[in-house]
Amino acid sequence: MRTRSRVFRFLLYAACLFIAASGLVTVLKFPYDMDSAEDVSGASELTRYYKDAYQSPPTSDVAVRSESAEESLYTKMAREAAIGQGIPEQVRAFVGACDLKNKRVLEVGAGSGLLQDAVADYTALDISPTARQFFHKPFVLGSATAMPFPDNAFDAVWSIWVLEHIPNPERALAEMRRVVKNNGYILLRPAWNCPAWAAEGYEFRPYSDFGWKGKLIKASIPVQRSRWSQRLWLRQVRLLRWISYRSGGPTRLRFRRLTPNYVKYWGPDSDAAISIDSYEALIWFTSRGDICRNCPDPTRLVTRFGLSVPDGLIIQVRKPG
Repeated sequence: MRTRSRVFRFLLYAACLFIAASGLVTVLKFPYDMDSAEDVSGASELTRYYKDAYQSPPTSDVAVRSESAEESLYTKMAREAAIGQGIPEQVRAFVGACDLKNKRVLEVGAGSGLLQDAVADYTALDISPTARQFFHKPFVLGSATAMPFPDNAFDAVWSIWVLEHIPNPERALAEMRRVVKNNGYILLRPAWNCPAWAAEGYEFRPYSDFGWKGKLIKASIPVQRSRWSQRLWLRQVRLLRWISYRSGGPTRLRFRRLTPNYVKYWGPDSDAAISIDSYEALIWFTSRGDICRNCPDPTRLVTRFGLSVPDGLIIQVRKPG
């Protein structure tokens, strides 16, 4: 009996500890931030950073990674990552599934033009003037939060690994909806849930670069990336946001603001300005009457489907009237 009692107490204490840890991490991870009143996406520091990032065309000769040449590697690294993760194939699948081959399409944050031949009638939008060199199709210099296009100008929009770099992401999503025709499509695939540690390059730098606090952060990364770590907070955060969604009316887009590194590019997401969850973007669209074409009923995602949300959201825009 004593052994059973001890086991019971141990399990009870473990459950209480897990609940307490889950509550604490949920509070820390909750997306408190929203768009600021000022549109900062065209700020000089941000524009200058991406102008420098695309300054030189991609090259296969990267034997010498000098400090002065590191920014020019941004394009090469981004293209290699996109190809390695099958982004061109995903975009072609989107084009085929939504019958967009001969439709007018806009890419928001077009970068180095890797996807410009996925459709015939393609327009690129990017904040970097130096990105123009990569395009043989129409290129428009402009911000995702203030697009220089009329309403209902495109049949579809796609944006790949861009939203996380925009300080006012809700304004960007509103602009995408504005320029897409009623019943048009949006493929949204940012880097979801960008980590705060990416800006300082913890995953790429040796332990010797850091003090004791930095060493602890670097050592904790495998734990923080684990599925069990996500289970401490992600389901609960989504449940709280689901309650807001079910209260009716369009939701505000919530995210966590990060401090991007515009001095040194350590690797993916080191220049991310925000961290946003895919479920947050999903309920933002569906609360406005739009339809997600590649995911389950968003009202049941928390209770029935748990943590399952597609990486690339395919949204069909439904405008009033």
